[in-house]
Amino acid sequence: MISVIIPCYNCADTINRSVDSVLRQAYQNTEVILVNNNSTDNTHLLLRDYESAFPNKICVYNESKKGAPAARNCGLDKAKGEWIQFLDADDELLPDKLKIQYELAVVGKADVIAGNCLLKYNINGKVTDVVRQVQQDAWKGLITSNLGITSSNLWRKEALVNVKGWDETLSSSQEYDLLFRLLKNNAQIIADNSINTIVYFAGNSVSKSENKEKMMRILDNRIQLRLNIKEYLGSSGAITPELAEMIDTYIYTEIMRYYPKIPLYAEELLNKYPLKVKISRVLKLRSKALFNRLRA
Repeated sequence: MISVIIPCYNCADTINRSVDSVLRQAYQNTEVILVNNNSTDNTHLLLRDYESAFPNKICVYNESKKGAPAARNCGLDKAKGEWIQFLDADDELLPDKLKIQYELAVVGKADVIAGNCLLKYNINGKVTDVVRQVQQDAWKGLITSNLGITSSNLWRKEALVNVKGWDETLSSSQEYDLLFRLLKNNAQIIADNSINTIVYFAGNSVSKSENKEKMMRILDNRIQLRLNIKEYLGSSGAITPELAEMIDTYIYTEIMRYYPKIPLYAEELLNKYPLKVKISRVLKLRSKALFNRLRA
């Protein structure tokens, strides 16, 4: 069985898209766990309607602790399946998603299937599609944030339980923290090159926030995770010059990406961390950041 866990917070406008995409799956040996996470709209009524309509398929639970990681951990605790599909309440799975990834997992004896996905950004009514592809090398994918995302991956429940699930203290980068802990625990991660997940981003998404305090926290989380990866690879004798450069380049790129919005904090971080980045990359990114700051 595959347990599909959907955290639900004020998602009355999108939950139908998410749940219906699960009900349309070619792979039908599933249960759907809907976790109401302090919703203040009529989300809870819609969830109960689904539970009434599909009593043998859908169960509704409540989680009072705030945040998707807490809701996912609640669902993980209730899940009966050997495999876990986490799905955000505004995303959708194409009909063959679970079938394809389950077959890959069985053949490859995997703990995680990391899937490609289609990202749909809706900023002020303008929709932009971006394909996010998985890096074949798991450590490189982890470093560069190209190892799938929450909804595009399929997870073995036992592997998740062994690393104690989601870190509920993190405000961002939760799935990459989870993937890092899985890799440290020798989890087998296999790439799925098909695109069977659609992920929707609105202008107020956490990763797209215009709040400067949130931006700084997001950036700090991304940097700290890469520093932790670098320290772990170094202590385990697995670091290579290529991986070290990749980590430093990722950190520098992220800092410069946020530079136009939080320039003083970005400069503080550049002075704080001694990053070894190719000069050509530095010049290109700094020039772009300065140009974007002037436009802002």
